[in-house]
Amino acid sequence: MMAFPVKWYSNAMQGAPSLGDTAPGALAALLKACLITGFGNLTVSSLAWDAAMGCAVATIDSGHSYLPESVIAISGATPAAYNGEHRVKQVNATKVWFELDGGNPGSNATGTISIKIPGLGWTLLAESADGQTMIIRSPESVDQYPVCYHIDNSAFSGWTHASNYYYFAKVSMVEDVQDLTTFTLINMQAWPATKRYSDGRWDLFGDNLLFYFVPAYASRNGRSCLAAGYINSVRPGDRYHAVLAGIINNIGATNAISWTSNTAPSGNGNNFVMGDFLAHGATANRILARPHSQLFGAISWQTIGLFSRMGAGLAVPNPADNGFYLAKEPTMVLEGGDTMRGSLPGLINPYGDITAYDGKTFSDLPLLGVRTVRFIRATYATNVFSSLAATLVAFDITGPWR
Repeated sequence: MMAFPVKWYSNAMQGAPSLGDTAPGALAALLKACLITGFGNLTVSSLAWDAAMGCAVATIDSGHSYLPESVIAISGATPAAYNGEHRVKQVNATKVWFELDGGNPGSNATGTISIKIPGLGWTLLAESADGQTMIIRSPESVDQYPVCYHIDNSAFSGWTHASNYYYFAKVSMVEDVQDLTTFTLINMQAWPATKRYSDGRWDLFGDNLLFYFVPAYASRNGRSCLAAGYINSVRPGDRYHAVLAGIINNIGATNAISWTSNTAPSGNGNNFVMGDFLAHGATANRILARPHSQLFGAISWQTIGLFSRMGAGLAVPNPADNGFYLAKEPTMVLEGGDTMRGSLPGLINPYGDITAYDGKTFSDLPLLGVRTVRFIRATYATNVFSSLAATLVAFDITGPWR
């Protein structure tokens, strides 16, 4: 059975969870659905081999919204060759065509057949009864990858404000987990907890060790890129190359920011609402679990590129050859400003910004081989007072990332 180490999720997919509006718990539910349980389960009306397409075709008479290039899971079918995870090749209103690595199973499928979007395969270590707080981790060895992630999406003091209308969750790197409240805290970062004032679009890209979450929120309707998990490290035996990237921590602030307005309540001309993950050389709200020495103490990190940010540097199209250029090599991660610690898996740095590419998926780009790439426009600056500073970034949704 073909393995799919990398998966992509979107708000536009069948049964996708919403990031919510004003109630706590939506972020935790969304992350759990993508990372662990999966979502979008439907009953398949018929399942057969389509000789003309050279792949299997599932028919859902009631309709669906599964997307091309995403991964789906089939269960309950006989022959069993139809079951398991598969990449979607094509869709229409009632049909899903998907690849079978073993080819034609020999007959149409029978049984009570289900289709869904499978989770990424992460592990749920602990969860509150209401589902608003949880601890998650990679499915890999805890000895080799000891860092876990604590998600607090409850209505804690300061998570929102009656006048400023922001909504925050606390995402923390932790280790030595015994239960939901007993662990060693490494670092906490603020994440947006709802989609309030935006159109609610989001994407999540990940593998067994790291994921990127790119949600829209606040009145500018911009998207911040957030990251949690293990990068690719250059250090042999590295156990603490886990990262966490968030947004400016304004939890409990009374006049610093406003999601509902482009001007901060203080009227000072600054409204630091978004993240700047796509800016090279920036170190704020980016934490490595430990330095390369493996000694205690979280440390900041930054990305390095040819230009000041992703999605910048060259004209599009490039005047000399009508080309659109992307970095072929992974984006470097610098620990503490001067130490090469590794690289960001799965993230591709474009050298230009094309607004029309936002939310588009392309296959067989030159120099990238058989990888399929999804483009997203997200922010590279935090201040939304005068405008939204968005730029293009890309994610490899084929993999493997390692």
